[in-house]
Parts: sequence; C-alpha cells; structure tokens
Amino acid sequence: MAKGNRTATTREVRSSQRQRRVRVYTAWHPVLVALLEHVLPEGWYQCVSEFQLAREPLRVDIVILRRSRRGAPPRPRLLTSVVGELAEHTLVHFQGPTDELERDDARMLLAYALQYLVVAEIEAPAAVALRVLAPRLTPRFTEALMSLGCTLTPTGPGTHEGRLGVFPLRVVETVPANAREGEHLLYTVTPGMVADPGGIPALSPEEIAVFWALLEHVEQVRHPLPGQRKRHMKDEKRVVESFEQALARLVARLPPEQRLAGLAPEQVLQAYAPEQRLAGLAPEQRLAGLTEAQAVLALPDAMLRALSEEYLATLPRQTQAAIQKRLGAASGRQPARRRRTRSPSR
Repeated sequence: MAKGNRTATTREVRSSQRQRRVRVYTAWHPVLVALLEHVLPEGWYQCVSEFQLAREPLRVDIVILRRSRRGAPPRPRLLTSVVGELAEHTLVHFQGPTDELERDDARMLLAYALQYLVVAEIEAPAAVALRVLAPRLTPRFTEALMSLGCTLTPTGPGTHEGRLGVFPLRVVETVPANAREGEHLLYTVTPGMVADPGGIPALSPEEIAVFWALLEHVEQVRHPLPGQRKRHMKDEKRVVESFEQALARLVARLPPEQRLAGLAPEQVLQAYAPEQRLAGLAPEQRLAGLTEAQAVLALPDAMLRALSEEYLATLPRQTQAAIQKRLGAASGRQPARRRRTRSPSR
C-alpha cells in the first residue's frame, strides 16, 4: 500500500514538473514581429523572434539582422521610430500593453547585448544597437539607466536616444509615438488597443494593408494552420478581441465604395430581404427593365383582381395561368378553370 502511494506521489510530482516547464508566450510579441516584418524593406532584413542567448531560457524579444547584401537598403516608410537607422544587429526589448518598464529591464538589456556579442561571435560591438518599445517610460527604468551611465535625450514625440555602455539605445514610447504620421500602427501594441480598440487612429491605405496582414496573423494565433503547434500565450483572448473590435471600427470608417470593393452585386444583395432591396425606389424604378407581363405579375393581389378580363386576355397564357394561381391561392381555393369557347359549327 505504501509503495502504491509513493508511486502515485511520484507521478504527481513529474506531472507538476512538466506543467512548470510549459513555456507561456505572450501573444503581443508575435504581433509586433509580424508588424515589423511587413514594414521592413523586403529582402533586406530578417526578424528573429525571441532569439535565444544561452542554453538556458535567456532570450531577447526580437533581433533584426542586416542581411549580407550590397548597397544601402531603402528607407522604411512606416514605423521609422522603430525600424529607422538600424544597425547590423538590432536587439529589440518589448514591453506589451499589459506590462511596464522596470529597473531590471535596463540591467537585462545590457546583459542581452553583452551576451549577444558572445553568442553571435561579434568582434565589433559597434555592429549592435538597442531598441526598447514600451507604452511609457517609467522613472524607475530611467533611474536604472542612469545608474548604468546612460542618459536619455528626447528626439521627438515618444522617442529618446542615449548610449547604454558602447551600444546606441533608442527608447520608443508607443503611446505618444503612435499619434505621429506613419506610426499609427503602433497603436496595435499599446494599452489603448486593450482598453479602447475602436480608438485606433485613422490609417493610411498602406497602413490598412499591413493591418489586414496582422488580422490574418491574429487568426492563426487563435486557429493554427494544420501541422502548427498551438502555443500557450499570455493575453491571447485580449489580443483576439482587441483586433476584432478594431476591425469593426476601421470598417465603419470606410466609405461605402471601399467596403463593397471586390464584391459582386448579387453578393451584396444576398444580405438583404426583397423589401429592403426595393426600399427608397420609385414605382417606375422598381419596374424598370421588366416586360409588361412581368410588371403585371409584380402588382399586388388587390390590383390584379381589378384588372378587366379583356386586358388579361391580351397577356401571354403563362402569365394568365400565374395570375389565376395566385388569386386562387390568396382566396384559399383552387382557381376555376376557364371554359374554352367552341367555335360555331359550320
């Protein structure tokens, strides 16, 4: 009996250890990676999510690597606060909408950079630059930077520059920065995206195209493609709900012609009942394009009963039969058959 209890206890401990080893990812990090991949010049950079700096789980959020390619890359048109003036190796430390910058973030940032030099076998530290993305700067983070000899200088709304050791550092506050032209997509990784998804700024056509791509990525977060592993993610439900609400607000802002672009008329009309399709049309507009027989069949039953037998006799036989069937069904009895008049015998 004691042996059985020990065996059960061992299984419980192992099960608990396996549960602790499950990595919980934050759904905001893949969103930012997808965002950067869509605004970086194609073919010039590679985004590596959660670059592993050691055998133990010590990871910097994002590394943007300059590919071995001749010439100067084109200047990005969007999110230049984040992806402008990149180094050969740019390490990005990201705090999502539900996190704040702490003292340890400053210390770990320097540790990431130094560890990266070792792991990536970089001889010249000047090839590495640092970026920090967070909703807001916090006094404790700024004080920790100062204790490491780094003083930040504001360079624009929501952007600050400094040097952390030998590494150039840029801090981007996503809350004030997203109000700038070309930076509106940063709203998707701010606290506002959680609290007020509908408050997303008006996006340019280029930004809207990137937003659609982000929506596809969020859908894959919720429903992975066949063969993809479902990951445990922090804030996953809030990410999905936020993007769905933001989509509804963006669609509501679009003019009708843009909302209906690419849809065939019959696809649009399927969403409406017949009376809704005809609402607001004058009688002559409703009957436009119909033959006389079709126009007669479009009349209500009361008007059909008012038509004279002489006029009905001028209509095609199929139309007369349809009218008799309708009026008979409306009265609750079968329509009477019309007697054929015999021609006088000679």
